[in-house]
Amino acid sequence: MNQVIDRGFFKLEEQSSSESSRTSREKIWTLTLNVSGEKVNKLSTKVMSQFKALLPELEALGSESKIDALILLSGKPGQFIAGADLELIQSVSSPEQAEELSREGQKLMDCWEDLSFPTVAAIEGPALGGGCEFSLASTAILMSNDPVARMGLPEVLLGLIPGMGGTIRLPRKIGLTGALDLILTGRTLNANQAYQIGLIEGSLPQQGFKDSVIQWTRKNLQSMKAGNRLAKVPKMPLLGEVGGSFRSFFEKSPIQSLILNQVQKRILAKTKGHYPAPFEILNVIRSTQVGYGEKLRGKARSLALEREAQGFGKVATTEISKNLIRLFFLTEKMKKSNGLQSGLLVPEHRIEKAVVLGAGVMGGGIAQLFAEKEISTRMKDVHLQALSAGIQSAAKIFKKNVKKRKLTQRQYLQKLNLIAPVMDYSGFSSVDVVVEAVVENMDLKKKLFAELEEKVQINCVMASNTSSLSISEMQVGLKYPDRLVGMHFFNPVSKMPLIEVIRGEKTSDSVVASIFQFSKKLGKTPIVVKDSPGFLVNRLLASYLNEAVYLVADGVSIPEIDRILLKFGMPMGPMELIDEVGVDVGQKVSQILYEAFGERLKPCSLNAKVVAAGRLGKKNGKGLYEYQGSQKTKVFDPKVEEIIEFKSSPSIFSEEEVLDRCLLPMINEAARCLEEEIVQSASEIDLGMIMGMGFPPFRGGLLRFADTLGIDTVVQRLKKYQAKSGVRFEPSIPLMKRAQNGQKFY
Repeated sequence: MNQVIDRGFFKLEEQSSSESSRTSREKIWTLTLNVSGEKVNKLSTKVMSQFKALLPELEALGSESKIDALILLSGKPGQFIAGADLELIQSVSSPEQAEELSREGQKLMDCWEDLSFPTVAAIEGPALGGGCEFSLASTAILMSNDPVARMGLPEVLLGLIPGMGGTIRLPRKIGLTGALDLILTGRTLNANQAYQIGLIEGSLPQQGFKDSVIQWTRKNLQSMKAGNRLAKVPKMPLLGEVGGSFRSFFEKSPIQSLILNQVQKRILAKTKGHYPAPFEILNVIRSTQVGYGEKLRGKARSLALEREAQGFGKVATTEISKNLIRLFFLTEKMKKSNGLQSGLLVPEHRIEKAVVLGAGVMGGGIAQLFAEKEISTRMKDVHLQALSAGIQSAAKIFKKNVKKRKLTQRQYLQKLNLIAPVMDYSGFSSVDVVVEAVVENMDLKKKLFAELEEKVQINCVMASNTSSLSISEMQVGLKYPDRLVGMHFFNPVSKMPLIEVIRGEKTSDSVVASIFQFSKKLGKTPIVVKDSPGFLVNRLLASYLNEAVYLVADGVSIPEIDRILLKFGMPMGPMELIDEVGVDVGQKVSQILYEAFGERLKPCSLNAKVVAAGRLGKKNGKGLYEYQGSQKTKVFDPKVEEIIEFKSSPSIFSEEEVLDRCLLPMINEAARCLEEEIVQSASEIDLGMIMGMGFPPFRGGLLRFADTLGIDTVVQRLKKYQAKSGVRFEPSIPLMKRAQNGQKFY
């Protein structure tokens, strides 16, 4: 009978020889990790403690020749090891604590790597962060070809660096350039991709994966014992492989230095210096100078890992990392939600077939997204030319993915063929959802939905992509108003991750939950928003963009405003964002919000002058900037200053004042939104502003940033600007209450 040893979350089990290998004497064992009470395996303190206690027992079995090879498995179907326990990392308060946390993990990985028999990591699901580092410390790595099996080191996305040997072992295995690509981007690989770059030793079928792993282990046992390399050798040339004396470990190869210097320049250009983790990753790899080849041992490994631990400690306690981890927890919470308060469970509509009404920029983008996710989609418009443009818009996005090797040519054609352009209502009776994306005109939208009710099945969800018009008003006169909901995408649809799910007065819980879950299926981040002018993001964005234009009216140049906000961390300046949205579109939305909220959101007159001059933004090549060439390169055009009669007064405002005037009105309006229950929590506002506007993630979100400033400070500064500029800066009652009571948003 096979021997089985249970050690808490770990189960050690001897595996029988197969019929074809009855005569073989290989003693193959499996070590299965299954953390009870959790959906995924995480490397928590308790898991690591049990693993530490188990290691001497494993070594003893090896020294007694009872184990020839050990296979690491997950006891959770479709899972491996999701990584370290982020709550544990979030709790550390000093660099020294974080360093010690890293060292403890490193020691366990060293012990695993130094076992006297080969170890095989068998990956059937996500092997991320610590799970990937556990695998790298194994003799060999095998992956299932199941799409859910992914491998990578995403720590940089959380403001961290790998802290359990990842920065040391990954370059050793796949070379410097490949390791930098994975560690600095945080991207994950499927089995085929991982095999192609030499990260894993084999990609095996999902069906019968465990048996295939055992068979592979028996077949390759002697090669593993001999220390032979079984993974593909990376295509890139060997870069400064370690050899000889310890001194050579630190000697710099000119090729490596060139690569590292070029990568540093790219990081600086991309991050503007706001994110320390990529630079620390680069510094760790530079100072440990690891190529690929034999695994590091002894003093060289100890010193390299110590440098990694120091780097981990340096970034893990920064406010930037804390904010990014909080953002991760927010998105994870969203993934577990259905969009309803208190987790109310309701029947949900199955959505497999869709219609997009309107083939403009947004309509084409929405249709492309649906097709990307394998949803059969009809795209309807009354103009043949618009339909053609919509298909071309979708094709352009797919072609970019082909160029980036995310799609094959065949996949591109298959997905594009899922979009059927139509000019009538044929086929509408079988669809599950209709998303309206026509021009912002209430009468037109109401007419369309009244017609649509007669063409679709009774359980078909109807959604409007309106950016500012009332869903409740659209419901008036409908036979089944409960199935109409807002589904507000952001432009460009293929890139912007947010969807606002707008609940009208009569929208049912079932429809809200269905669109919320459908949004997640599309790969987007949904938040449920109360029906109110501008909803959440556009309402806050209007105050930001409007005040930026008022700054121009007061004498600050367009490029200077954008420079200051880019320096703050915005992905683009407010003036460029106005062009991206469309100067005319922004003007319409501003007018709607002005009518709804009064003088505090009164639009500056300069935008109207730009629209009157025919400068509509990026879409027609001229707005506040000019856009040249096929790539639409942004160039400042002094002619716009003549149009708006600009009078420069560059010495009037400091950078801090420009930031205050753009950001403080947003904080003020956000406090009102919380009071009005536009959303239910500050975290939803922060998630919405990061995902829908691009507010700098490293600052934690708009209201996290407000807490950092101090609510009392925010109120005092608003009062200062109110004295100069009037009602636009009048502190809201909810904000003043927080200041008076010493309350924060978090």
